[in-house]
Amino acid sequence: MININLQFGDNMNTFEIEKKLAQRGFSAKDIAALRIQAQKSGTTYPALLKELSIRFIAALILVIILAIVWVYTFIYKDSLAITSYSITMIIIAPIFYIFTPMKLGYKAFQYSRRK
Repeated sequence: MININLQFGDNMNTFEIEKKLAQRGFSAKDIAALRIQAQKSGTTYPALLKELSIRFIAALILVIILAIVWVYTFIYKDSLAITSYSITMIIIAPIFYIFTPMKLGYKAFQYSRRK
C-alpha cells in the first residue's frame, strides 16, 4: 500500500502539513474537516489520509461491482428484475454517498499517488 508517512516526514507540524495539503488541491473546508476528524479520533494527518485513500479504493471497487451486476441484470434478466434492482440502487446510492467521503477520499488518493 502507499505510505503517506514518507511524504510528510516526522518533523512536520500541523501547519506545514495543512499548507502542503492546500498546495495539493485540498480546499479550506476539506482541511477543516480533516482537522476535526483528526482531533476527534486522535490520529495524525498521514494516518487519516491513508485511511481515506483506502476507503476510496474500496468504495470504487464496490461501485464497479454494483455497476457490473446492474449491466448483467439489464442484459440477462426480465423487466421486473431490472426495475427492482434499479429501485434498490436508487435507494442505496444516496446512503452510500453520505457514509463514504468520496470527495476527500479521492483527493487523498490523488495526493498519495502524486508524491
